[in-house]
Amino acid sequence: MARAYDLVMGKKQSLTNVDQQDESGKETAAERAALEEAALTEARMSLRLSEIDILKLKSGTQHEIPAAIEIEKTIVVDNQQASLAVETATPALSMATATKQPSDRQNHQPVAKAMDENGEGEGTRMIYMAAKQYMAHIRDQVRKGAPFEIEPALTYINNVLHSSQDMTSQIYQLTVDHEQEDDYYLSSPINTLVYGLKVAQRMGYSESKLIEFGLAALLHDIGMFRIPDEILNKPGRPSDSEMNLIKSHPEFAVEIMAPYAATYPKMIRAIYEHQERANGQGYPQGLKGDEICDYAQIIGICDSYEAMTHHRPHKKPLLQADSIKELISSKSNLFEPRITKMFLDEISIYPIGSYVRLNNRNIGRVVATNKSNPMKPVVNLIFDEKGIRVDPPRMVDLRSHPVLNIEDSVSFEDLPA
Repeated sequence: MARAYDLVMGKKQSLTNVDQQDESGKETAAERAALEEAALTEARMSLRLSEIDILKLKSGTQHEIPAAIEIEKTIVVDNQQASLAVETATPALSMATATKQPSDRQNHQPVAKAMDENGEGEGTRMIYMAAKQYMAHIRDQVRKGAPFEIEPALTYINNVLHSSQDMTSQIYQLTVDHEQEDDYYLSSPINTLVYGLKVAQRMGYSESKLIEFGLAALLHDIGMFRIPDEILNKPGRPSDSEMNLIKSHPEFAVEIMAPYAATYPKMIRAIYEHQERANGQGYPQGLKGDEICDYAQIIGICDSYEAMTHHRPHKKPLLQADSIKELISSKSNLFEPRITKMFLDEISIYPIGSYVRLNNRNIGRVVATNKSNPMKPVVNLIFDEKGIRVDPPRMVDLRSHPVLNIEDSVSFEDLPA
């Protein structure tokens, strides 16, 4: 793994030199702004934003989504075989496939998905499904030792950045809907991208930095594609040798992404360091605190949250509230306080689609979050205190009911029959 280490350290040193140059006054704020604007212009040219922006959802307006949306050099999803191809011609993404019905589990849920009412959320669903197909393509290429195009990743990042919908609220419901058919290592990077970009925007990153951060977030676990499935999907805990192989995935990822090291040096460093932890108990270098780059810290906390809240072969998922409590535990010291605060400001403890029990013993489903008071979302009550279905369900904004509070989260499996 020496090559991966040398590559990262070389890029890290170049970034340090830039910082030192800033401190010495050789590069003015105006010059930095000009460089960032030039980088953004270059990114926009490569993304061909005039074409990509047809996916942008304008708040407060209704848009008809066309039957096929054309994105140059992106994916084709075949409706029958769910195959993917990256073409030099302009292919089309089939809306029939991108918005296909998820697993049967969805059809048994008591309340229809709020995100699909009146057609809302279809842009998010399309981006999510298309990105999963792209990640499946990358996995195939990595396993064959073949190159892959990075332009589709830039497309998805751009669409997440410029969607007027709150994708962090919707992404949880998408992963629940598709959980039975999902491959964790395909869906998890997309969720980490959506969560991470929200936090990075909160940090005040420029758009050019958000693009590079987004690449790191989406591709941070690409090294896992070199780990055999029988190890990744093994029930029970991996052996020591298997765990050592799994812990090599940051080095594998750096080697895979080496062709892009000159263009996106901080992406390389973030991918390499995303398993480092502030208390020094991470890997591969055992870095501490601010020795870990901020991109890696944001990816680390979002990736940890994602891992805690989803089924894995060797563990059951935690509920969202329990996961967040564990992440922010003062005993763990896994993440820098400023990163944790930004995460808590942007990621809802009770995401849309999750089930909660109120202090009056009623059970409901979260249909909207309140940024100003995350502990008081809008809840659709579906079961009363005796476990009898409420017909019709009753919508309650907990902000308007001071005596009503959420007592705990409820898993889908634990809902009344």
